[in-house]
Amino acid sequence: MKLVVVEVSLSDDNLPEAVQNLQEQAGDVRAMDGCVSYAIYDDGTKLAIVQRWQTADHFDAYRRSDLFARLGTTLKPLMTSPPVTTTALVDHP
Repeated sequence: MKLVVVEVSLSDDNLPEAVQNLQEQAGDVRAMDGCVSYAIYDDGTKLAIVQRWQTADHFDAYRRSDLFARLGTTLKPLMTSPPVTTTALVDHP
């Protein structure tokens, strides 16, 4: 299983819009082939997107999707710095 954590820094003013954009697309991401889970967390200035995919190939397909491209188009202008992505292959669900 592929575990992905994306941390995004935002200004206080941009956080609500970023969360809304992510929430609007979350259902579509969760419906993608191979998505085990997709969760959004925020602490007031940062977002964390925690995803689990059945395989690295499933995650790669998501990253090549129009959905991922649209999310990047809406989220990147709101960021105060580049996102930090951490990935790992894990054995358990």
